[in-house]
Amino acid sequence: MSSELTPLLLLVVLLVVFWLVVLRPARNQQRNQATLQRSLEVGDAVVLSAGIFGTVTALEESRVRLEIAPGTVIEVARQVVVRRVEDEAATPGGEQVTRTAADAVPAPDATDSTLAADETKTESPVEKTADDAQDDRG
Repeated sequence: MSSELTPLLLLVVLLVVFWLVVLRPARNQQRNQATLQRSLEVGDAVVLSAGIFGTVTALEESRVRLEIAPGTVIEVARQVVVRRVEDEAATPGGEQVTRTAADAVPAPDATDSTLAADETKTESPVEKTADDAQDDRG
């Protein structure tokens, strides 16, 4: 009798693990997202699902107006607001971290031999002189 129940018991255990690992966290994330979208206020700095940063300037029932640059306002659905900016920039100690583009992308190393080799192979058509153009023709 025990051998007949083993596959069924294994299936039940796998379903419970699937629920714990996938479905439960997804449901919690959806709840948190809905709470955030309901609690938006004018002046909140937010991030959209497309990665656009902006400040809420007006709220409607299903839409949000964001200022993404001085004088540039866009209107989007509330559902695309995924988080507040201060939620992601805060460190565990509560201090704000400001990052610049120079922090994120290192400058290329001029001594890198692969970079130097690639640069010598590339020739811009704009840099050709009239003499070079005649050499190409004949």
